[in-house]
Amino acid sequence: MVYKKYYINIIIRVSLILANCLIFGYSLLNYNFLYTTSFLGFLIFFQTYFLIKYINQSNIFFERFLNYIKESNTSIDFSKSLENTPFKSLSGYFNEINKVIQNAQIEKENQYLFLQYIFNHVNIGLIAFDNKLKVLLMNDSIKGLFNIKSLNNIKSLNNIYHGFSEFILSLSPGEQKILPININGKSLQLAIKLSKFKLLNKETSLISLHDIKLELDHKEIESWQKLNRVLTHEIMNSVSPIIGLTNNISKHLKTNKKIKGIKDLNDDIIEQTVQSVNIIEERSQGLNNFVQKFRSITTNIKPEPQNIRVQELIEDLSLFMYDTLNKNNITISHSISPEELEIFMDKKLIEQVMINLIKNSIEALGETKDKNIYINASSEENAKTIIQVIDNGKGIPPDKMDLIFTPFYTSKENGSGIGLSLSKNIMKQHGYNIDVSSIPNTETVFTLYF
Repeated sequence: MVYKKYYINIIIRVSLILANCLIFGYSLLNYNFLYTTSFLGFLIFFQTYFLIKYINQSNIFFERFLNYIKESNTSIDFSKSLENTPFKSLSGYFNEINKVIQNAQIEKENQYLFLQYIFNHVNIGLIAFDNKLKVLLMNDSIKGLFNIKSLNNIKSLNNIYHGFSEFILSLSPGEQKILPININGKSLQLAIKLSKFKLLNKETSLISLHDIKLELDHKEIESWQKLNRVLTHEIMNSVSPIIGLTNNISKHLKTNKKIKGIKDLNDDIIEQTVQSVNIIEERSQGLNNFVQKFRSITTNIKPEPQNIRVQELIEDLSLFMYDTLNKNNITISHSISPEELEIFMDKKLIEQVMINLIKNSIEALGETKDKNIYINASSEENAKTIIQVIDNGKGIPPDKMDLIFTPFYTSKENGSGIGLSLSKNIMKQHGYNIDVSSIPNTETVFTLYF
């Protein structure tokens, strides 16, 4: 309706200008109408001027309206500003658009406040910054962690700890590292992770910082408790019989706390004493072996790493374990992606880890009908390389999963309980990690992370 009136108005104005132009042309041919011709010329000029002004009026208004939107100015009441214009009836529509924009702004503000609340609610410290290292957002956990009120640039973290910002910027997206630092006399173990994403076509980085010292201390205490239980069990298994046997020997060789003479000893006493001494020697040797094994996993291993082709590593392992695998009717297969995959490692030590894992799989396969071991080596998207040893054996019960890397823990009758703990120690000395997942009687996966 508004545009119909607008168009009619323009048509009338154009029609009047055309009519005046015809009369003006006629009067030019007749020299008797000099004043009329002059008047019509001025009239046509003013009509054209007011037509252009009338058309521009709409352009000016729409330009103003778009500027208001651009500047997020929604306080204008268009019913007043359009009152003396041909677009007066449009005021309702524009006011509705204004309300929609206002509601969108309110919703945007609420979402921002909600995001800020969540950002500050989490216990993990979060810092968002742009590609110029300018800090865009920082939560309260960071302020409490570092005892600061504000942070304008990531480089300012060097004021808290020397080289802090360089450490953060050296991280790859998705990578997490632990940085032990001391701030104001307080020791922290910061787990730091970097993520990157695009926000409005601008690259934005987000780092999370979390002090895991309490968790590490808790885990360390748990590990010591587990180790203490195992050590106590192993030592008492040897010491208790030795104490009992020495008491028996003492009874055989003493009477009323006096040592018996040769004449008081008979063949039975001598035989029992010798047997007791032999058992004591055997148990002492067992205890000595236990101590040697303990030393083997607590000795500080010093890897001598170099770039090793995984293909070469797996081929050597397959050849070394061939007879054992063949004897147990086990099929072994592997895949490497990419084929020329290399890992920076001490070949002999990682070979020992792989041998321990394959032996574990052989024992786990036991009575399984179709015995299979599969070795998968691949480089993941986040530049992490993994080697997996997968078998379809009996698996690991859920309640034993947290014990399998504990030194001397074993569920096997003749097991030593040092294979997996030694493997974990070797990986740790490389700066790498080992993990396990298991679905009993279906699949067990040991994963080495490089």
